Amino acid sequence: MGNGGERTQGSGFMRKIILAAVLLSQLAGCSNSEEEARTLLNHAIQDWDRGELASAVQAFDQIEEQYLHTAAATDALKERAARVDNYRLGFGPEANQRRNQGMVSRDVLQHLEAVHQRSGRYPAGLSEGEDAYQGQFAAYLEHCSYQSRLPQYGYQLDCSKADVAYQQEQMRNARSVGGRHLRRSGDAGAGEAIKFAGDLLPAASTWGSRLNPSGDIPTGQFQAFYINTKQPQQVIATETVDNIAINYVRDDFHGIESGDFGGYWVGNLMFEEPTVKRISVSQSWAKSRVLIDGRVLYEGGSDQSMLYRFEPGVHKLEVEYVNNWHTTEFNVDIGSEQTYLEVSEVRARLGEALPADVTLYYAGVYESSAQDLSIVLNLERTEGPVALVLSSYSPVRWYLSNPFGVDVRAVVYGAYKPGSRLDGDLPESLLRLPAKSRIGSYRVREDCSCTAGTFHCSGGSLGPTLSALKGLTGVSLSGFSGSYSASALAVPATRIDEAFLAQLAADEGNIASQRAACKAENDPDFETLLGEP
Repeated sequence: MGNGGERTQGSGFMRKIILAAVLLSQLAGCSNSEEEARTLLNHAIQDWDRGELASAVQAFDQIEEQYLHTAAATDALKERAARVDNYRLGFGPEANQRRNQGMVSRDVLQHLEAVHQRSGRYPAGLSEGEDAYQGQFAAYLEHCSYQSRLPQYGYQLDCSKADVAYQQEQMRNARSVGGRHLRRSGDAGAGEAIKFAGDLLPAASTWGSRLNPSGDIPTGQFQAFYINTKQPQQVIATETVDNIAINYVRDDFHGIESGDFGGYWVGNLMFEEPTVKRISVSQSWAKSRVLIDGRVLYEGGSDQSMLYRFEPGVHKLEVEYVNNWHTTEFNVDIGSEQTYLEVSEVRARLGEALPADVTLYYAGVYESSAQDLSIVLNLERTEGPVALVLSSYSPVRWYLSNPFGVDVRAVVYGAYKPGSRLDGDLPESLLRLPAKSRIGSYRVREDCSCTAGTFHCSGGSLGPTLSALKGLTGVSLSGFSGSYSASALAVPATRIDEAFLAQLAADEGNIASQRAACKAENDPDFETLLGEP
């Protein structure tokens, strides 16, 4: 009995020794795995910061595949998610949409998003491989720059030069049109084509037969019908409006998801004599059709500005619109036969009209936040003559509110996209100068960052705007109002004085120092890195 008990005790002791050895081996393995995963994570972070994104992603993938049980893997998942989110902010579809707004740009962007939706990745290039762009603007691709370092998450596209090349060709084509369709030589805007009813093809049908079966059409206004394009025959809401414009995000308008929004506007326009009107269409990721008396004036997905001659009588104007983005921004402006002026023309007109003691105010935005694209400018009390310069990216219906009776002599307003308008408390003698392009920035200071030794600033600053305004008007700016998006602005919101200019100069000096430090971060000087001996 005694010997059997000793053998049992000895056997149990040996099992404990073996179990302890196994546990120590496992713990050593865990320790090694943790160290290996942590080393990979450090490499991933360093590669990303150096701009070697493919290597960084490979390291993150290896951690998730081989070391998922480690604490380092948890840290890696969080680190990767944060870096991917930041990458998408700069290189995702929304960032690229803001950078590329022209006709060529938007068509190329739609192609890239279609490829990503189909395959989960953006193409390696624009003109090669099975995902190459083969659209109607293929001839302009040589003017586009494209890079996709993380093809599953984003890309960087710049087709601004392609947009300019396309616009220049369109202008050359317009000037080549002959006969009565061109303004007479010597007229403002000579060479710009004017369309007549006989130039337009009749539409087979319009939305009015389905959405407005009663045929009730207001004169001088528009009846608007709003639909969900997934159920297009059901009118969600209808209202009478003064202008053809819509601006909202997500489902903030009658519960209609922005990407499924459709609109139909119809109204009668009355003319007592032959009248040429400028009809401007501004849209983002969308398609629209403009019809006059059942004939198609315009159909497409780009911004467009056209001259059309209305004969005496009543004419039915219809607009059909389908959106294809998570934000909706659409505007059709029927304005006077005005000509958008070059900077040199604006400068000359202001030089003739402005007195030496004029006060200059500036208001800049990217876009309006109002549903009808309006921005109310509330003029603050100011003594003496005043000139205003207004600038935006998207079209804005500027409305001037002047409760103090400020002596406004001239208003210059320009935008990148067509269709801006000026209304409000305006004297008959006011000099209105629509400019061909935007004039300045809505920002006071740039947003700057340093990535892998590359210093990048975006958004613009007030410094170049001050210089541009001085060159345009010959007057130093006295007041500034700016916002990315607004429905109303006080003018001025900020007074430009010596203290403000001193702070602006200091900010620009700080940016210069940050740029130098960023360069040094990725290009160290071995002689000075360790300091003085």
